[in-house]
Amino acid sequence: MKKWLFLLILALLWHSPLSADTSTSTQSTPRITIPNPSYQFDPAIEGDVVTHEFTLVNSGNALLEILKVQTG
Repeated sequence: MKKWLFLLILALLWHSPLSADTSTSTQSTPRITIPNPSYQFDPAIEGDVVTHEFTLVNSGNALLEILKVQTG
């Protein structure tokens, strides 16, 4: 009887993570995509202001909020 109960508990624990994985795949999540993530600037003189605009795309299925941006 103990062996049967052990096998039943083991089978339930084995099945639980698999069912959890399928439920998370249907959740709404944002996903950021940057088509051209790098840019090579032309040479500039020190003190010149140079700018470039990057395009960000939300390719997920939920609202994408950008709360902080840092240069790298």
